[in-house]
Amino acid sequence: MASKKTPPTTPEEGATPSEPNIPVQPVALQDEMERSFLDYAMSVIMARALPDVRDGLKPVHRRIIWDMEEQGFRPDRPFVKSARVSGDTMAKYHPHGDTAIYDALVRMAQPFSLRHPLIAFHGNYGSPDFGPAASRYTECRLHPLAMHLLADIDENTVDMVDTYDGSREEPVVLPARFPNLLVNGCQGIAVGMATNIPPHNLGEVIDACIHLLMNPEATTDDLMAFVKGPDFPTGGSILGRSGILDAYRTGRGSIKMRATAAIEETKRGGMQIVVTELPYQTSCSAIAGRIQELVDNGELDGIADVNDGSSGGKTYLTIQLKRDANANVVLNNL
Repeated sequence: MASKKTPPTTPEEGATPSEPNIPVQPVALQDEMERSFLDYAMSVIMARALPDVRDGLKPVHRRIIWDMEEQGFRPDRPFVKSARVSGDTMAKYHPHGDTAIYDALVRMAQPFSLRHPLIAFHGNYGSPDFGPAASRYTECRLHPLAMHLLADIDENTVDMVDTYDGSREEPVVLPARFPNLLVNGCQGIAVGMATNIPPHNLGEVIDACIHLLMNPEATTDDLMAFVKGPDFPTGGSILGRSGILDAYRTGRGSIKMRATAAIEETKRGGMQIVVTELPYQTSCSAIAGRIQELVDNGELDGIADVNDGSSGGKTYLTIQLKRDANANVVLNNL
């Protein structure tokens, strides 16, 4: 007769120990939502979306420049593969994906995105209509202007903090010998707030800074004697000054712009409108498509054809006119 086994009664004999008696703390849903949302918002604002007013850079841009400085990719050194920079930045400082890092790197090299580029570039950096070549095909190094953002950083001019994994240190902000936030502007959308600062002329901004240092009580109108308004890298004309005044005085304003166009005679004796400058951050191909759409719908008369010949960041949009069209009337309608 088989003996009856006794079930284990202690943890040593195989039983699962009971869970510790941890008290459950009641939490108001509204309070937890407010606290969590605020923590998330501050994380986005401070760590990703908005620039620091002291150097005008978002964290990803600052980390790219700092990584290139650490590796010695300075203006007097040979160009290196962009993939090397974006990969090293991701591994050491910015673990958010190499594609986003490469996009930020390229933007600092595009003369149609920044009034004064901070990265020197070899290869196809794209256009307002098309993206850049892959990072394995392009090369980069620091632009001489970027060295003025890094000047004296080895003299304990800025605070250093640990990186995300604590393996090394990175600067909280770059020393920045010039006001990059005003010179190159910046766009950013965070949680509950956003910024859209236009670029300005470097010489005008420096003159205004010198005047402000010599005259600390200078008003906005005094400084506008030096800085007339934004200076967009793609050109175009600003219509009126009321929007500029509102932006400088209150921080909010709308600036209306118009493309630069001229009426020219073609080799065949016809007339055409040639657009050589467009408002900042507008797509030439999108504008050409919209004009063609209006022509097809019968909303624009006198236009025979629209061709986008832009390349290398240079705008060249030609609008061929019909024989009986009045070029000035068509231009005004556009």
